[in-house]
Amino acid sequence: MGLRRRPWTWLALAGTLLVFLLRHAWPSWPAVLGSCAVRRWTGLHCPGCGGTRCAMRLMEGDLAGALVMNAAVTGMVLVFAGVIAAGVWQEWRGGSRQVFPAWLAWSVAGFVVVFGLVRNLPWWPFTLLVPQG
Repeated sequence: MGLRRRPWTWLALAGTLLVFLLRHAWPSWPAVLGSCAVRRWTGLHCPGCGGTRCAMRLMEGDLAGALVMNAAVTGMVLVFAGVIAAGVWQEWRGGSRQVFPAWLAWSVAGFVVVFGLVRNLPWWPFTLLVPQG
């Protein structure tokens, strides 16, 4: 059972290992990334602003804190975790490998663009989408 026979399983294992290493072996990894260049240069919040702090909260198991930092990243992490879980499930059942359809990729791309625009609107409830803290 090589890497080519179970790519979703290997992806899930690699992701789990990466999260473990970032959380426990290298907890200072966010300091290496620095601040958002889009925010620094334009003053606008890009779709990923707050994403690092969101990832930290997710690794701590703080879903509410992650949503406050970046609701889009939180949602996409949950969607991608579901896609990977579905891929692993399909592999072990011997089913089809088409678990990431094209419409899902286009939907995610459209969502990122709309989220990037909407989170910069200065009215409530859109102001809730700005990273807090």
